[in-house]
Amino acid sequence: MTYVSKSQASAAVPLQPHEVADLLSRYPSVSGEEERQILTFLRRGRHLDVGLLTSNERLRPKLDAFFEDHKAHFKLKWAEGAAAVGGIAALIAILWLVWEAFA
Repeated sequence: MTYVSKSQASAAVPLQPHEVADLLSRYPSVSGEEERQILTFLRRGRHLDVGLLTSNERLRPKLDAFFEDHKAHFKLKWAEGAAAVGGIAALIAILWLVWEAFA
């Protein structure tokens, strides 16, 4: 998924971490579209970029407020939980079959 910067929306350029940091520094004085961009970046952005952003102590109060205001968006959904449990069960079954085949 592409994260679109408001300043470069016509080019559909990925939203950069420093742009999200700028949006967060202005939170809660951001538009609904900017909130959506922050949410999209935090949920689907590169783990390294999100980790660096969340470790920024200057943004910590704003980020905490953002997470508190949007906590429903960060909860594990039922389908995601079911997929994780199913994947773990499948892995255990495969490992058990391999164990039985060579034991």
